[in-house]
Amino acid sequence: MITLLDILRLHAWLHPDRSVLVTDDERFSSRQLYSQVCQLAYLMLHQYGLHAGETVALLCRNHLIAILLVPALMRLGVHIRLLSTDMPASQLASLVEERCRLLVYDEEVRSRCLPDDLTCQTVTAEELLAHFRGNVLPEKVALPRADTYASLSVFTGGTSGSFTEAARSSSVHQFLAPFLALIRHVGLLRYKSVLIALPLYHGFGLSTLIVSLVLGKKVCLLRHFQPQSALALIRKERVEVLPVVPAILSRLWQSAEAAESLQSVRCILSGGDHLPLSLSQLTQQRLGPVLFNLYGTSEAGFFVLAKPQDLAQATHEGLLGRPIFGVRCDVREPDAQGVGTLWVRSAWAMTSRQNLWQNTGDLVSRDANGFLYHHGRSDRMVVCGGVNVYLDSVERVLLAHPSVANARVYPVAHPDFGQVLHANVELFDASDSLLTSERLRQWLSSRLSRAEMPHDIVFAPLELLSTGKVATR
Repeated sequence: MITLLDILRLHAWLHPDRSVLVTDDERFSSRQLYSQVCQLAYLMLHQYGLHAGETVALLCRNHLIAILLVPALMRLGVHIRLLSTDMPASQLASLVEERCRLLVYDEEVRSRCLPDDLTCQTVTAEELLAHFRGNVLPEKVALPRADTYASLSVFTGGTSGSFTEAARSSSVHQFLAPFLALIRHVGLLRYKSVLIALPLYHGFGLSTLIVSLVLGKKVCLLRHFQPQSALALIRKERVEVLPVVPAILSRLWQSAEAAESLQSVRCILSGGDHLPLSLSQLTQQRLGPVLFNLYGTSEAGFFVLAKPQDLAQATHEGLLGRPIFGVRCDVREPDAQGVGTLWVRSAWAMTSRQNLWQNTGDLVSRDANGFLYHHGRSDRMVVCGGVNVYLDSVERVLLAHPSVANARVYPVAHPDFGQVLHANVELFDASDSLLTSERLRQWLSSRLSRAEMPHDIVFAPLELLSTGKVATR
C-alpha cells in the first residue's frame, strides 16, 4: 500500500529543504511537512483515539490543520468526509451524526452551519492546531499501517443546494490515470508552484492538492478567495500554476492589476464549470497560450481536456475538449442537431461507480474531430409559454457580450406564460453606465427567441459559493 504520507517521506528524503507549503504566513520545507504530518497522525491516534475504519468529518476552509490532517488520517486508515460550508445546517448535522467519530470545524462557521446539540466529539481547527503545537511529541514516531485504504469523500451539487456524497479510495493509484494525463498534456512537471484558492471540499481543489503534493510542488494556500489577496500572493511567490473555476478567473480579470500580477503564471487550469468563450479569449489575449479547460464530475472524476491550441481555435461556445486516455464517453439519445446526454465510464470514478457507465446529466454534442461541446444541463430546463428553454443556453449568450463577466438566469412565475426568465448580470466594469437593460435586450434580440428573452435584467455582483461557482439555487 502506497499512501500520500509515503510520497511525502520520499520528497523529504530527496529534497529535504525544498519549500512545499506556504500558508497563513508560514512556510514549510519537505522535511518539515513530512514531520508535521507524522506527528499529527501520532496525536490523532494516541490522544484522540482514532483508529482504522473510523470516520472524521472536516468542515474547514483551507486551514493548515486540514492540509496536515488529510495525509495523516489517510495513513491511519481513517475515513475522511470533507463537508462544504455551503451545506444547509440540517444536512450537515445529519451527516456528522451519521457514523462520524470526530468533527473538526472552523470556529467561524459554527454559529452559521452547526446546531448546538451535536452528540459526536468535536474540536475546532484552531483548538486542534493549538493542541498539536502545545504538545511535546516524539521527533520520530511509529505509526501502524492500515490493512486497507480508507475512503475520501466530497459532496457534490452545491450550486443547486442538493448535496450528494462522492467517495473514493485514498490510494494514490486512484489518481494515476488523470495524474498521467496532466503530466503528459499539461506538462505539470515543468512548473514549481501552485496556488490553491479552491476549498478542499471541492473535488477540483482536493485533487489539485493531492497532485501537487505527489509532484513535490510548492503549494501556496489561500483560506478564502479574494481577488486582491490572490493576486498579491501570486506576485509574491511567483506562482506558475493557477487552478480556478471560471467565475474566479472572471473576478481576477476585473482587477486593474491582474495583467501585471499574473505575469508569472504559465498554466491556468479551468474546471468545475462552463468556460465562456469570451473569458477564454480574454485570457489568451492577455497571457498567451496558458489556458487549459478540464471537465469532469465529482462522481466520475476528471476525464475531458481542452488544450490552449484547442481553445484558441474554438469559434463558438461550449468547448469541453476530448476524453483523456482510459475513458469512454458516449452521447446518448441525440436529437436532430446531435445533442444528447453524456455518459462516461472510467476506472477512477467514485467507489460505487468504477468502470460503470454513468449519466453526467450534461447535454453535449461531438464533432468530427472527437471534441465534445456543452449545451447545458438536462435538469436546468424550464417551460416558458409552452416552450422548452434551457437556462444554460441563455446564460451562454449573455456571457458572449464583451461587457458581461458573469450571468445567472432563473425562472419566475408569470400569470400569462406560466414562467418567464429573469437575469442577474455582473459586468467586468461595475461603473459602466453605458450598458442598460434596454440596450442589452436590443443586443440579445437577434440572438434569443422570444421565450428565452429575460423579462427583467438586474446589474449587480453575483453571489458566489465558497467553491467560487455562481449559485443557481
